[in-house]
Amino acid sequence: MHVVAVKQASKRLNEWVSTFAAAAVSVPSARSQVRQIMTSWGWEGAGLDDLLVIFSELLTNAIEHASNPGDEVQVRLQELKGDCRVEVVDRRPDLLPPALLRPQGERGRGLLLVRDLAADMDVATTKGRKSVWARVQRAEC
Repeated sequence: MHVVAVKQASKRLNEWVSTFAAAAVSVPSARSQVRQIMTSWGWEGAGLDDLLVIFSELLTNAIEHASNPGDEVQVRLQELKGDCRVEVVDRRPDLLPPALLRPQGERGRGLLLVRDLAADMDVATTKGRKSVWARVQRAEC
């Protein structure tokens, strides 16, 4: 894990950027770091819980579906005026087709969950990389 930047540009904007090895063992550590950062920015309760679920799903998808051994995945949190943009960038620019959901299946629902919890979500592709982001609103405490 490499922390690239932690900024507080103003009282309205916080930003945190880091990279993690594209390995399943990175997810718990990354989630713990995100919890610490968001707590330091005053997030708690349902808003924090939703953000952590969204972050975990986006990071897990990047690791499982868009990474090769030895790759790194970049993560970015940008908080502005009560919202937080959670972004995960991987090195696979193409989009995978949505998996067919099995009624009793345990997999394939991550992005559906993200869409449900997030205020907004999108995917951007450029040469050699893909960015998946979701905007989370801070819950009223």
